[in-house]
Amino acid sequence: MNFFTKKTKKIFSAIFIITIFAIINILTFSQNSEFLAIGNLKIVRQEPLVIKREDLNITIEKNKTIKVNSVYTFENIGNYNVKSTFMFWLDTNVEKADKKDFSNKNTNNRGKFVKNIKFLTDYKKAQSLRAVINFDESIYENQITDNIQREWFAISKIIPSMEEGKVAVYYDLINTKFSRNKDFVYSFDLVENFFNKNKAEILYINIYNKSDLKIKNINFKNYKFKNISKNNTKEHYELLESEVNLDNKIIIKFE
Repeated sequence: MNFFTKKTKKIFSAIFIITIFAIINILTFSQNSEFLAIGNLKIVRQEPLVIKREDLNITIEKNKTIKVNSVYTFENIGNYNVKSTFMFWLDTNVEKADKKDFSNKNTNNRGKFVKNIKFLTDYKKAQSLRAVINFDESIYENQITDNIQREWFAISKIIPSMEEGKVAVYYDLINTKFSRNKDFVYSFDLVENFFNKNKAEILYINIYNKSDLKIKNINFKNYKFKNISKNNTKEHYELLESEVNLDNKIIIKFE
């Protein structure tokens, strides 16, 4: 009887240790990845696509969720039908591990920072794909390490020659910690694959803030956002410009 009691105790002790170790690993992983930025829509190779218009709405909710709605109108000025991959990206800072995990690499951070992703092409819902890459580079002010994990979310679309097409993207951002870091970054740092160096004929941006933090300033190159807020509970900033090269970053600073 004593033998089985001792053996049972050892088994339960081993299970307890494994369980604690697993919990620590989960907690450690969640602490070692930080939101850096979300990126604008891009294409994978150079195409004769003109950005006729981009409408971008960023809403900062009271519960600290950030809702992003963007609608793009493209025109194919080429003499052939363009089939391209349209994608946006999410950058996070990941602390380097001593040992690489190759078991299921593309599940890292899945759903931790972005959810409710919806793509529409010409007002019809489209199924998106996801991919993950890792690289070392210092491109953000709030980076802790050089190690960046980039998630891509993409769809494929055909725009016939001399015709227009629309792509809309909707998603919710969570765990951005903008209230702690006092900033939020939306990136226009794109490879120049759209016609005329990614120039948008019309760029219309609306930023709504329902959070407890007030917006201190909004930086995007030398453009000035207009404060058109109607009350103190919901800030509203607007930017309407023509012939804008989509590069650099929108950085929202909070008080």
